[in-house]
Amino acid sequence: MNLGETMTRPVTTARPAMAALILLLGALLLAGCSGGGQTAPRASGEKTLHAGSTTHFSAETMDPASEWDSWYLIYYGIVETLFRVGDDLTPEPWLAAGAERVDDRTWKVTLNDGIEFSNGEAVDAAAVKAAWERTLERNPRGMETLPCEGLAAEGNTLTIRTREAVPSLENALCDPLLCVYYVGDDVDYARETPGTGPYMMREFEAESHIVMGPNEHYWRGTPKLSEVRLTCFSDDNAITMAMQNGEIDAVAMPSASTLATLARDGDGDYRVSRKTTSRADFICMNMTHPVIQNAAVRTAVAYCIDRDGYADVVCQGNATPSWGVYSRTLPFGGTEGLRVTVDRCDVAAAARVLEEAGITDTDGDGVRELDGAPVELDLYTCTSYERFVQIADDLQSRLAQAGIRLRIVPTDYFLEDKGTWAEDDPDMTLDSSAMAPTGDPAYFARTHFVTGASANYGGYSNGEVDALVARLDETFDEDERNGIARRIAQVVLNDNPCVFFSNPDATVLSTSAVSGLDVAPSEYYFVTVDTDVA
Repeated sequence: MNLGETMTRPVTTARPAMAALILLLGALLLAGCSGGGQTAPRASGEKTLHAGSTTHFSAETMDPASEWDSWYLIYYGIVETLFRVGDDLTPEPWLAAGAERVDDRTWKVTLNDGIEFSNGEAVDAAAVKAAWERTLERNPRGMETLPCEGLAAEGNTLTIRTREAVPSLENALCDPLLCVYYVGDDVDYARETPGTGPYMMREFEAESHIVMGPNEHYWRGTPKLSEVRLTCFSDDNAITMAMQNGEIDAVAMPSASTLATLARDGDGDYRVSRKTTSRADFICMNMTHPVIQNAAVRTAVAYCIDRDGYADVVCQGNATPSWGVYSRTLPFGGTEGLRVTVDRCDVAAAARVLEEAGITDTDGDGVRELDGAPVELDLYTCTSYERFVQIADDLQSRLAQAGIRLRIVPTDYFLEDKGTWAEDDPDMTLDSSAMAPTGDPAYFARTHFVTGASANYGGYSNGEVDALVARLDETFDEDERNGIARRIAQVVLNDNPCVFFSNPDATVLSTSAVSGLDVAPSEYYFVTVDTDVA
């Protein structure tokens, strides 16, 4: 989700530690707003929900096949999938009435009767086939999500033939990339794609805002709102003040400082909904860079991340420290049975690892040298995530004490496509991702750890991981799948291509008048047919 051009804030130098920064941030937050999204006035007499976010309303197009835009369209309530992820992270039938496994490579999916797109066209198996074929052709994640060999449509029955066994097919059918949308010659997909969700687009400006109206053809009841406005805000100060001023009714994924300020000043007028997810905040290493290829450097970085301070201070208790790969809420997550390579924040240990690897400060300037050159790293961080700005500053200070110079490169976009990575060519990036939003243990590994995978931007490659993921993709027994996922986690911990340091909660804050907004462990859903404003 490219949010624009790189910000012009200069590369920073070492800063004070985290606790002081939090106090300063609180003072700045009370001082006022530095800008925000464009909020439109509510139309007289309309029942309108106006929600804001700094991170979750940033679709670049209305095309479900483009990049990650299907995720936004699911979140907005515009498109839906054949199956849906329940609160226990297991798949439940949705547009589909059910799925039957014919053999290891063949599934028959039966659709519910009477579903229509927002343009009134019928949703049958042929319509699903057309949507998927278009998506699989255009999106590089398509075949990773569904390794499809062929689709056959007959009435409301869709037959799926896969290239190999797909034990988790029902999980895959929950993925927003496999959403169902209308395909026709007259559709401008980038601007308006008819879907089956409770709302449809009326006005859209990329990475700015979307205005939606009810889908009169919705199949699961009547939407309660006449209008939904979702606005992107540039920073947390702006969105906090917008909530205080009554410009918006809800905030999706508010920052810790926004939560704290509104909880303090709201006098009980705000409702906070929170659920544990599979999401992880992590640092992704660029394994193609010589300095990063040095295992001691990667280990030193891992030792200098204050996981406990991040969860307790920066996130103010709305996150859990991570020392493994997968969240401990998952059956294959946590660190039990794994050999954890880094189990504490310890600058002295980081310095010792570097010293033992022969990475020393020979000229006494405070920066160690590797192969005769100073050990200097660039860390790209998206300023839309307040918590990332703070952890970057703290990491910079700790790495400086260990003898590594860290340059923070602030951006107003995430580096989450190969083109942006190739252009910016970072040493490291701060990122956040749902690790198992459909409950499938292969979900993240398949796209991020496998050699050459679509989201393996750092160029990580390990033949054992590749083989384990391939085995995971052909194993049906759940206990065996969980065991394979833990083996993958151990190899990744050993190699350290990514440092997973926190598992944040999914949170929605709203006024007491708002109801029916979904806070889903999958993070796929937000606006629903039941969303209402009293």
